[in-house]
Amino acid sequence: MSERARVGNVEIMAFVDIGPNSRQTSQVFPDVPTEKWNEYKHTLNEDGDLPFQMGFFALRVDGKTIIVDTGLGKGPHEAMGGISGQALNNLEKSGIAATDVDSVLITHLHGDHVGWNITRDGDEIRPTFPNAKYFVPKGDWEHFNQADVLPNSPHMPASVLPLQDLGVLEIVDDNFSLTPEITTLGTPGHTPGHQSTLITSGGEKALIAGDAFHTVAQLQETDWNVGFDVDKPLAAKTRGALMDRLESEGFTVAAGHMVLGSNIGKVIRLDGKRSWQVL
Repeated sequence: MSERARVGNVEIMAFVDIGPNSRQTSQVFPDVPTEKWNEYKHTLNEDGDLPFQMGFFALRVDGKTIIVDTGLGKGPHEAMGGISGQALNNLEKSGIAATDVDSVLITHLHGDHVGWNITRDGDEIRPTFPNAKYFVPKGDWEHFNQADVLPNSPHMPASVLPLQDLGVLEIVDDNFSLTPEITTLGTPGHTPGHQSTLITSGGEKALIAGDAFHTVAQLQETDWNVGFDVDKPLAAKTRGALMDRLESEGFTVAAGHMVLGSNIGKVIRLDGKRSWQVL
């Protein structure tokens, strides 16, 4: 199951690892009073909860296949009701085998974005995408490897650190060009080194936003932070500047936690406020 958009020479394909699911708004946005959501009821389900999924993206350009983030991974995951990730199955249904992937771009080092980095078969550890180089943001690599952070980040030894021993890890700065049309864009705050994926091709622009925002409400309410934002003031500042740019420059935008079918769109102005136009 996928959703697609084309930006110049680049095809964007949206996929789901786990979901769709839902959470109470207070679980995701603990600092936002429930009544503040009254204006954004159209973004919630019939129970007043926030729909979301664990999504990721594939890019196709010049005969190459690039994965942006790798989902929550193989389960079953207790926090998701015992559901196991379906990333590989969903890729295969769209004709993408693990061996077809040339590069993996990781937007940030939270567990739901690195889960399929590696595969364990007994004592054997191997890259899930055996022909790919994995690109990880420098700021996040440094942050999550700190002595006071690493012990509370079990996904690091489970899904990230082995990439280094396997010889497939490359740590990259902001503005790293994977191809002439695909570049990392620093969007810090959710994590210290969070990088969105900037696509510029054929006079068109797109952004795979990672976790720079999680819901349509944040297009307007840029100071609303999710509980997992590491630096909440910086995340809000980054989000505000990013929304200004996405709106003014007419970007196509892809957001992995928004439910498939509505997670690729444009930031537009409607009745004086920012809104989401699904493509």
